[in-house]
Amino acid sequence: MNFKETEILFTFFAAIVILLILAVSIIIFAFIFQRRQAKLIKEKTELKAQFEKEILTSQNEIQEQTMKDISRELHDNVGQMLSLVKIQLNNLQEDLPDNLRIVQSKEYLNAALNDLRSLSKTLNNDNILNDGLGSAIRFELERVDKAGLIKTSFVENQTGTGLENQKALVVFRMFQEQLQNTLKHAQAKNLWVVLQDSPESFKLELSDDGTGFDFESKIKLKGFNNGSGLANLIHRAKLLGGEFKIESTAGSGTKTDLMIPKISQ
Repeated sequence: MNFKETEILFTFFAAIVILLILAVSIIIFAFIFQRRQAKLIKEKTELKAQFEKEILTSQNEIQEQTMKDISRELHDNVGQMLSLVKIQLNNLQEDLPDNLRIVQSKEYLNAALNDLRSLSKTLNNDNILNDGLGSAIRFELERVDKAGLIKTSFVENQTGTGLENQKALVVFRMFQEQLQNTLKHAQAKNLWVVLQDSPESFKLELSDDGTGFDFESKIKLKGFNNGSGLANLIHRAKLLGGEFKIESTAGSGTKTDLMIPKISQ
């Protein structure tokens, strides 16, 4: 092999080596780019999730403060005014002991005062945190039951340590919203509520025997009858790290399931 052939062969191998280095460099660059892109997407997703959680926290704090203010207003002002009316009726009854209208008015007023105290209690987040989520749900159901609006059943199976305060408040407000939806729209006679709290997860299930609805059609509606309330429940569950499922068809009632894993708590 002469010098020229050797030079050609060397150039050939050199070109191959350069191409291999170039190919490896391209692969490494593409790998690094993909990793950086994936990292940026992950960071963006985490930032978005964190932002939404902070928004939820802020909304929750504003809502709870508003609820507390309303509760205080009902208890301190409206409650006192009704109590004064009750005193006046008692005085009237002493002068007119046989007046049936006064007796009936006192009965209505006592019922109104009891309802007011119950409502004031469920609006105040301190009561919810002090009594526990299960007790708050039971109290709310008993209040509705006594009003004769619907017959309720509550089963509580608690082997876990419960939810942290902020999550418990959000869950209770979600429960109240579902309860109001049932009372306003379901035309149900019975409502069954099951709370299961284990070390692994928290679950809250509501089911009724009402008229039901087409979930997909409801979500797509616009205007006053749209499904924004349902979509909001689903969204809030996601922000809590959980999942909210709705099963309903026209004429067969509605069932909702809220599940929050507790592994990351």
